[in-house]
Amino acid sequence: MQIQKARTQGFCFGVELTYKKALSETAERSDVHTMGNIVHNPLIVKELEDKGLHNVDSLEDIESGTLFIRAHGLPPQTIEAAESKGLRVVDATCPMVTRTQRLAKRLSEEGRTVVILGDPNHPEVKGIAGHAPGAIILNEWPADDTQIRKARRIAIVSQSTLNGDKFRELVGKISAMNYETRVFNTICSDTQGRQKSAQDLASEVDTMIVIGGSKSANTRHLAEIAQTQGSKAYLIEKPEDLQRDWFCGDERVGIATGASTPGFLADDVIDQLMDWFPQAEAI
Repeated sequence: MQIQKARTQGFCFGVELTYKKALSETAERSDVHTMGNIVHNPLIVKELEDKGLHNVDSLEDIESGTLFIRAHGLPPQTIEAAESKGLRVVDATCPMVTRTQRLAKRLSEEGRTVVILGDPNHPEVKGIAGHAPGAIILNEWPADDTQIRKARRIAIVSQSTLNGDKFRELVGKISAMNYETRVFNTICSDTQGRQKSAQDLASEVDTMIVIGGSKSANTRHLAEIAQTQGSKAYLIEKPEDLQRDWFCGDERVGIATGASTPGFLADDVIDQLMDWFPQAEAI
């Protein structure tokens, strides 16, 4: 058996910045709070919780101290409410997400109908929508597309971790029914690189192991992309989730990691596979 890692591994630069800032804040203060998990990776979330980063559901749960804005960002209305409450605000939003927030705000102020491609329940999408009142959010093509047909001067942005194929599909449908459509591909360059790397590797292996949080959009997309290439694909959060019978008869195994997955987990998975299959070779 040959084992090969996808070209892009470890934290993306946005998660790296957020993680380091969280470590710095929790080292200096004991009153640091975040609304929702800082990133979609249970190991990192647990580490930071142990260091004193408190996860809350709403501002009402924070009496005083610091609101630490996670990588996905927050709507401006939430930030304004936190400041009005007297909370210290530390913005650790991924720079790529911040760029999309500012772009959506500018496009909205120009009088355009902003269409955000992404999961309406994802915190990043909610944050972007907060900068563009009245934005239309699309994750799948709706059964009733009247709202899109009636819109004029449409401007499209996307969730940073959206599947590239879905982005192109939805953009094509919107553009076909609107005379003036401006398109901004705001999928993160790291995300695009990981998707291409996982796609290329999946076409060459029997089984793909994708490592990352089960609630992580970018990790799920990697698994979906791998399956489209004809390989088996399994999404795991840690090496202990592996099952030996997944690899029966395999000659090549590929490993990809999500943007908030620490790089050492890929090495741990390789160690487990080589323990099960002593003749295996990491290439």
